[in-house]
Amino acid sequence: MALDISRGEGLLLNPRGPNGPPITANGIDFSQTPLSDQYTPYFAMTIDNLLTPEECAAVLASAGSDWKMLNKGDSWRECERIYSVSPEWAWALSERLMPYLPEDVKVLRKGDVLAENIAGLSNLRASQGAAKTVWRLNGANERLSFLRYHPGNHFKSHCDALYSPSDKEKSFLTCQIYLNDMPRGENLGESSGGETRFWPSRVGTGRKKNSNNMEKESELQIEDEAFLDVEPKMGRALVFQQRMLWHSGQEVKNGEKFTVRLDLMYEHHFEKFSR
Repeated sequence: MALDISRGEGLLLNPRGPNGPPITANGIDFSQTPLSDQYTPYFAMTIDNLLTPEECAAVLASAGSDWKMLNKGDSWRECERIYSVSPEWAWALSERLMPYLPEDVKVLRKGDVLAENIAGLSNLRASQGAAKTVWRLNGANERLSFLRYHPGNHFKSHCDALYSPSDKEKSFLTCQIYLNDMPRGENLGESSGGETRFWPSRVGTGRKKNSNNMEKESELQIEDEAFLDVEPKMGRALVFQQRMLWHSGQEVKNGEKFTVRLDLMYEHHFEKFSR
């Protein structure tokens, strides 16, 4: 099916960085979470204050206003989306993001446990004589996905697909940037929803079919199941591996949630290296 594509326009980011609170990067150590037996070692991290409120507004404005409603299966995914093709914004966001990513995710090689979890062994096995496969991070793909969640909207548990426009390019990481703050709940400490929630692996559980032959999520998502939440916060980036890391966009209860999703792309090389 053809995609609805708009051209992103707007002011680019200050290459010297934001004028405001300092940017802080924090890795998510899954071994210290309720999902330690599932995702140790898998890669995820948050980067707070990556964008200022003004920059968030400029990025969102670049998408335009042609929102398309998404519905999949039995309300498996409910939100609005705009695809925006903008090499300029992809470059600007990559330039802001790259210095805060750890070096061990910028180059993926066979023999490194983290790299093998991120890329999968099948993507690291190829060789040419003494030269072995290396994937090098090259920044964000020019196709940006803007998402808007109204109250009641959600995206149930899934893994992000690896995007491969050619044999030499493949995405292994997702970057989700939250473009607004959620309103406070009516009661102190009450969530307005919209969290990105990491769940235990769904491999082997499948999805059940209802009487209308529509997909619905496994009943394994029960109240006492382990999970880890990342709260939406304006200017915060959540970066995580696409392969085998199950997550959801929790239902928005109050207000609206805006995000932009980036595929972080790697280039394939053959290089000589020793282990």
